[in-house]
Amino acid sequence: MGLRKRYVELCDNSGLRADLSSFGTLGNFLLEPSLDGSEADERERDRWRLAVFDIVAGFRADIQLDGRTLPNELRQAITDAADQMRNTIADGKKKTGLRRLFQRLGDLEEAHRLVLLKSAAEWIVARYLRSVENWVRQHTEWEKEKQQWESHKDNKTDHTLLTPDIREKYTAVFKLLVWDKDKPPGVRNKRPRICPYDRLKQNIDNCCYAGQKGHGPLCWKYNEFVKARKARNPSFNDKKFAEDVAKYLPPRAKGEQRHLILKAIFPNKQQDQQRFSDNWTAYLSAMKLNEQTLVQHQQLPHCLKIGETFEKSACVWNPHTDLCGQYHRALVNPNNGFDDAMLSLEPLYRAWRRNYLAGPRKPSFRYPASRDLPMPKIFGDGFHEVDFENSIVRLRLDDMPRGQWLDLGFTPWPRGYKPSRAEISEPGRVTSVHVHFVGVRARIGFRFEVAHAPSRFGCTQDEIDELRSRHYPRQAQDQEFLEAARKCLLDSMTEGSENDLRIMAVDLGEKGACAAVYRGRTREMDIPLAIVKINKLYEKPPKTLEPDRHSRPEESKRKFEEADPRGVRKEHVGRHLERVAAMSQEIAKHRQPAVATTVTVSVNDLRGLKRHVAWMIRDWARHNASQIVKAAEEHQCDVIVFESLRGFRPPGYDKLDEMSAKKKRWLAMFAYGRVRRKVIEKAVERGMRVVTVPYFKSSQVCSDCGREQVNVGLLRKNKLSKGQFVCENCKVTLTSDANAARVLARVFRGEIMLPKARPGA
Repeated sequence: MGLRKRYVELCDNSGLRADLSSFGTLGNFLLEPSLDGSEADERERDRWRLAVFDIVAGFRADIQLDGRTLPNELRQAITDAADQMRNTIADGKKKTGLRRLFQRLGDLEEAHRLVLLKSAAEWIVARYLRSVENWVRQHTEWEKEKQQWESHKDNKTDHTLLTPDIREKYTAVFKLLVWDKDKPPGVRNKRPRICPYDRLKQNIDNCCYAGQKGHGPLCWKYNEFVKARKARNPSFNDKKFAEDVAKYLPPRAKGEQRHLILKAIFPNKQQDQQRFSDNWTAYLSAMKLNEQTLVQHQQLPHCLKIGETFEKSACVWNPHTDLCGQYHRALVNPNNGFDDAMLSLEPLYRAWRRNYLAGPRKPSFRYPASRDLPMPKIFGDGFHEVDFENSIVRLRLDDMPRGQWLDLGFTPWPRGYKPSRAEISEPGRVTSVHVHFVGVRARIGFRFEVAHAPSRFGCTQDEIDELRSRHYPRQAQDQEFLEAARKCLLDSMTEGSENDLRIMAVDLGEKGACAAVYRGRTREMDIPLAIVKINKLYEKPPKTLEPDRHSRPEESKRKFEEADPRGVRKEHVGRHLERVAAMSQEIAKHRQPAVATTVTVSVNDLRGLKRHVAWMIRDWARHNASQIVKAAEEHQCDVIVFESLRGFRPPGYDKLDEMSAKKKRWLAMFAYGRVRRKVIEKAVERGMRVVTVPYFKSSQVCSDCGREQVNVGLLRKNKLSKGQFVCENCKVTLTSDANAARVLARVFRGEIMLPKARPGA
């Protein structure tokens, strides 16, 4: 009935601030019926809710609630809403859909209308009001973190120097920057693609955001040239070539002849002279440069090697973007009032901006749309009968008399899944049938009543999840949540002691995964997890595909190349997402009118390919969750431990270059949160509990001695080349995934304390 929208409009017209959790007097009453000074049970409150709705909808005229006296404010809200609803329905042909809806509601029995009202109220409370409550907690904790950061002071940094006035000055500069001439000015990104002042004041072409990964186009061309020359001639030495060019260009600038210069550089070495000439000619051709231009500048106009990238790039051949120029001019403009002391605080402001420019995003109320969010038709007790023997489901609609059914046939189970007769045939096993449509195809889902296995803990998984989402909602509170969850679990143990507690810590990575099983403080084993699915599950991409149960007998092992995109793998998902991006550009270009500036692609475009990608990601999450729970069940584990990953951003998250976009597409399938939620769903049925632990630098800590590794470069080299972790302190050697899993288990036990990431650092 648009109660939330009407309440916001009323507040705007009155100059008041709308409460996020309010739907106005009438809306709040329909969500939670209550009258001052009146006590009532749930059934009576349901009658009040139905009576008020019927009055507003015009199904009844008297404003009475079982003889109770209504407050004047509620009475007036009911009268106004009834008048507006009556006028809206009677307003021309545009409201035929709304008129038809209320006619159907009026034809329903009161009990049916009450069910719909309660369902709508429960949906709003669960989807919106709970989100508002969580947002309030998130915002409160964010405010605390912000105050803590702004008051931080130690020997290295003093955040108190960054006063509110200085922050406002810098923010005002960003608000005046023009990033698109067709749009209002202002850069609102917390991580703007603008070089810091320390780079800009050097007045050289060292932009870290222009070009590709902080390097100019010629740098990447030279990189490709070197690769091509080495592929053609393995003896080609790019360092020696650059040294020879540095010797060659200054004499050429003085007008000396080429053959004389080569004789001076390579005396009595005709072969070296010819080799340099060939390489130099190939260089000019590949780079599309003129020798006269290089002679004039007496140096190569690019980097000799692609080393550090983005913010750490040392390239001086990458001109700054227009935004960088605007930002630099604004800071050095005397009218803006930035002195040297304020400009020295620019790095502190950029750190503050990344985390505290704006708080957590407010939840927005939106009704579920049938197109974007299909709502299934639910057939509860008395409205369905299921015959699994013949694969027939009988459904009864609201307006059908008892004994009359709609018979539908269905394909019972996916390939490879065969539930036992006891799982599906017990009376009352199926509690409801859910029917919804995907396109023109009907899909049927069954909700089974599942008896949970007994647990060693008195606390429920909902209590642990409530601690995580409501009491400790921020990434900075991961350690506090762990301590509270661990205390909750140990205090509620109904049998055994802490030393008997069986833990399985899981580390899911991009190229491998492992689970470590502990009993008390003793490690029992490491379990490699198969995260690659092609024709079957593999721990890592195989060299040959092994035959599975669906393979033909004559099929032997087939070779499998690393670049082969088949299977539920990042290469497969990335290939499809790249195709979606390319085809979306083609569609937008085809629809581009002559006068419009931008064209948005419809959500229905390429929906078949998008659905295929979504199903692959869902499949990856399901088979990971299944094998994790299966391993935990086999080893009789009580607790499953995951990384928290709150606030985690994958590589290239805030980059816009081509390589970073490719990384983000390839990493799209690693839905760790979905895996954890699916594990929770399955683990609770088996009496287990799932807990998350802090993860910052967990892969850089030794699981044996607990020391953080200093040489991060060597650590990454060992991980990428050998897949191993070699501790620089105790020299223990094991696989990287096994080390990370063991670290998570010891973090849960409190034996290892990971370093805490300071916000804004």
